[in-house]
Amino acid sequence: MRSSATLRKPLGVRATPEEHEIITKAAEREQRSVNSFVLRAALQAAEAQTPPKPKRSREEILAIFGDAREAVQAANPANRDLLAEFLAERHAEAERE
Repeated sequence: MRSSATLRKPLGVRATPEEHEIITKAAEREQRSVNSFVLRAALQAAEAQTPPKPKRSREEILAIFGDAREAVQAANPANRDLLAEFLAERHAEAERE
């Protein structure tokens, strides 16, 4: 997940003896260090709080496809069948070999 070569920054978490015991036992059950256990749990909680990426509306998607269609038409104003041309070139190459 993270490289040991990356810069590390301490979090400075303080726990009561009771909280520390609970966390230590849970970390032992997962065969992890307390630091690793706490960091993993904190990251999972933070990721759960990350808002989902907004979905695009139907109109936005149609606009994106329309822009793409216009870009393709601008690049190929004669509306040539580029795939057919490409395949014909490859067939000609294969016949010459």
